[in-house]
Amino acid sequence: MLSIIAILSDIPWYIAELISKITGADTSAFLDFFSNGYAEIMEALNFIVK
Repeated sequence: MLSIIAILSDIPWYIAELISKITGADTSAFLDFFSNGYAEIMEALNFIVK
């Protein structure tokens, strides 16, 4: 289960890396946005499960 969550959390990094390679744009804002959103979702799930 945890390995699936780890794989899913890496998908935005792969997308951002692809966009960065193609366009040359800085994707750090996208990764920061996703990282904060993912952390909030995990905290909410943790609260619901407990």
